[in-house]
Amino acid sequence: MPLAHPRPARFLAVAFVLSLSACSQSDSANITSPRTTPPTTQPATTQPATTPSTTVRPTTVPVSSSTTRPAAARSADELAGARVVCSYDGPDVPDDLLTRLRQGKAAGVLWYGENLPDVATAARNATAVQNAARAAPDPAPAIVATDQEGGAIRRIPGPPEASAQTLGAQGTVVIHDQAKAAALALLPWGVNVDLAPVADIGHTGSFEAAQQRSFGTDPTSVGADVVAFVRGLHDGGVAATLKHFPGLGAATTNTDVASSVIDVSAATLRATDIPPFSAGIGAAADLVMVSSAQYPALDSVPAVVSRAIAHDLLRNQLNFTGVIVSDAFDTDAVAAVGPIGTAAIAAANAGVDLFISRHAPPCAQIQEALAAAITDGRIPRADAEASYERIMKLRRGLIAG
Repeated sequence: MPLAHPRPARFLAVAFVLSLSACSQSDSANITSPRTTPPTTQPATTQPATTPSTTVRPTTVPVSSSTTRPAAARSADELAGARVVCSYDGPDVPDDLLTRLRQGKAAGVLWYGENLPDVATAARNATAVQNAARAAPDPAPAIVATDQEGGAIRRIPGPPEASAQTLGAQGTVVIHDQAKAAALALLPWGVNVDLAPVADIGHTGSFEAAQQRSFGTDPTSVGADVVAFVRGLHDGGVAATLKHFPGLGAATTNTDVASSVIDVSAATLRATDIPPFSAGIGAAADLVMVSSAQYPALDSVPAVVSRAIAHDLLRNQLNFTGVIVSDAFDTDAVAAVGPIGTAAIAAANAGVDLFISRHAPPCAQIQEALAAAITDGRIPRADAEASYERIMKLRRGLIAG
């Protein structure tokens, strides 16, 4: 079972500390290109830093200990809206997305490189997003997520500058400190959820091994590294996401760009690939991202739409009580399941709580499909309510900057 984890109080304390120190942060260009597979051989680079024209100070939305409105008062649109985190093009958050947040039709935003030209722009957008979330029927801090794994996979300049592979060789103390530093760097940009760490085992010949995105190949060591990263993010005030369950470390192609079949036995998955996720869950990781790859040893459909994987294995057998999030949902790997709305309903019924995508249109497409399915019973309302409560519990513990 996950360990006791009094996150809201600690996260708010971190926000107070940051409010005293964030003015020292400077603008800088983002590291990786936003929606393409990161380079496998070239290190991350930054452009010369510039000084922001305004002081950037994270703020917090007051967190209430009370529950949200009675379940019966929630519309299908709201139950579905809590389950989408939206992407958008360019540096400025669109008005229509802010409207969706105010209406309860979105839970937050996912930022890629093009959305993060500098810290002042990000902070301004984060304020707009959080103000919109305050105006929703159930006010709570919005999710503001990005990928800050380390090495080439960074959306803002700063730690961890080393790749996961390099960090894995340096040990858990360094990993913890680098993850904490990453969290402290992310908060002034308004980011409160890191889509990291990668908990996958880096099998020889995999794309993740080539990109140095795995901490290593030994399940026990990788598990300890994952725990250190999760605890470092928490100590810095940012939520942590384990990815890509039940392990993408044997994939030769990235599921963001192509379908992938993980031809690994169930015994190997359970003995090698899954233990680091169990360790991260024990360290109270907030989210677990389910892979879009197919695991024939476990089910005949991709993991993201597999109830055997998302619900039976992750939720029931590993006792994960947090938020299950999809990998990018607008990919060929998911399209093989069917139209995006159909696939989203299948994923929701498999046990996925929250959906992300690389581009803007899926935000409304997924929300509308889920709302229709909740209305007509294709998604049981009780299941939708349970996902809603898990997501709102996460959001109420986030720093809103």
